[in-house]
Order: sequence, then C-alpha cells, then structure tokens
Amino acid sequence: MKKFVDYAMPDFIEHVKGEKGLLAFEEKALRNGLPQVLLFTSKAGTKPLTKFLSAEFRRRLLLGQVEPTKPNQAVLDKYGIVEFPTLVVIPPPTEEEGGGERKIIHYDGNSFAREELQTFLSKHALEKAVEVKKKKPAQAADGGESPSKEDSAKSEL
Repeated sequence: MKKFVDYAMPDFIEHVKGEKGLLAFEEKALRNGLPQVLLFTSKAGTKPLTKFLSAEFRRRLLLGQVEPTKPNQAVLDKYGIVEFPTLVVIPPPTEEEGGGERKIIHYDGNSFAREELQTFLSKHALEKAVEVKKKKPAQAADGGESPSKEDSAKSEL
C-alpha cells in the first residue's frame, strides 16, 4: 500500500538534465518570478519527501532535481557540488541585481528531515502562489499557428 501511495503522490519536480535542462529550469523560474531550489542527489528516482516538498511549495518556488550523471557534470561544477545530497536556493533577482550574479544559499542543516527542510524552504519561498505565466510561443516567420492546447499545457507549472 505504501509503495502505491508513494508512486501516486503528485510530483511537481523539474528533472534537470544537462546544461540545456538547467537553462530551461532557470528560464521557467525567472518567467514566473520564483526562487529556484536545486536538490543534488545521488539516489535514482524521486523520493516521497521530495514529492511532498514540491507539492507543498508548488508555485511558491521551483524545485529541480539533479542527479550526478555525465550530462549533469557541468551543472555540478557550476554550483561546486561534491557531496550528496546537497540543497541550494537561488532567490529571484532583485531590481538592483538585474541579470547579474545572484547569491546562492546552501542548506546546511544537520539532516534532510521533513521538518527541517520545510522550515528552510519556507524562509525562501514566496508568501503567495504565483499565477502561471505560459511560455510565449515562438512564431514562424510566415506568421505560424499558435501551439495546440496539449503543447501549451506542458509549459505550465
């Protein structure tokens, strides 16, 4: 029964795969004005705790999971990740920062227990959930058609 509940639990995690995946993750967070949270884990698959946190903070922060694979090595290097698990928060840019470098906040708690993670993420999440801002469709030079409902649904949070 527990396996079924864990499997059926809603999952709002962005799985970052390589530099292109990281750019898409960052673009989605910036478009919606959300803080970015990256969980670097050596475990395969998504754990129930991570699913819970993604649902709890849905539309208040964007949670991404990065596994130590060859395509993700550049992502690991960018954030200086050498130990697993590691959790980092990148707050949304302020007006003063513009598009410059933003401060990266590392979780330095004693454990990855639900209460500790929930308290840490609560400090960095937005107070209210944001409305979804869909990706603006790239139109063809000949005034191409807008994307189908199915395509635009994929870009939602």
